Amino acid sequence: MDRPRVTEQEWETFLGVADRLEIPVRELLQKDVRFSVLEAAAHQFGRALARETTERLAGARAERAEVAYNCPTCGRRCPVAHKERDLETLDGPASLREPVCHCPACDRDFFPSASRDGTVATEL
Repeated sequence: MDRPRVTEQEWETFLGVADRLEIPVRELLQKDVRFSVLEAAAHQFGRALARETTERLAGARAERAEVAYNCPTCGRRCPVAHKERDLETLDGPASLREPVCHCPACDRDFFPSASRDGTVATEL
């Protein structure tokens, strides 16, 4: 298979992360167990990294949000705050930080959404 390979230094970094997450990758290097056990640990590690990546990418997107957005109901400019929200992802639970606006005139919250090209929308 022709694909990029992980260097020994990167592998040691992965092992350190797995140790901290209490996923027994290092321990399994020394054991004779069924392949399904090895694969399960690898998937557990992959899902943990995917959740962390999702949280960080969503957090970065939230930080790039404008300081205010127009209310979709009345058009009034409303400041952005950030709210933590738990979300069930394909890889398990993740905690997302997302922008939220409150319109005092309409007494409603709204969430500035991503535009169709995946960038943060500047207007709703």
